Amino acid sequence: MLFCTAAMTACATVTGPPTLQDAARQLDTDADSLIEAVELGLSAIERVDDDSCVPGQVRRFFRAESEQAGASTGLLDRLQAMGYTKVVDDLDLRDDEPDVSVLRNPETRLTFELTVLAGEKPGVRVVGKTTCYAIQETAAAQQ
Repeated sequence: MLFCTAAMTACATVTGPPTLQDAARQLDTDADSLIEAVELGLSAIERVDDDSCVPGQVRRFFRAESEQAGASTGLLDRLQAMGYTKVVDDLDLRDDEPDVSVLRNPETRLTFELTVLAGEKPGVRVVGKTTCYAIQETAAAQQ
């Protein structure tokens, strides 16, 4: 009986969302995994704290581009292997804009957007983001 109670308690334990620091660390790890994949040819790498959330909130994002239009398939495959699930693609958006896919990791709550760029300089843009966090929470986590 004790074993059953312990098993139910362990299964019932609910973890909250990751802190901004934890989410940013995981975003950096996942982004580094994409950057290290030489065949994807990612460059123009940018990592920034972004305050475009509602006032009083902040998030971290990563952005990179590849001049290889075919890199989108490799990015999709790699992100899915890392636990990301496609939640939106261009068919969901039902428009004629560039090919867009959105993948989300339900455990880390991180999101990656892949956009196939058309025009004179075709390629792929990848943007990874944390969710928005209250600035007070991020300041408390840093102390």
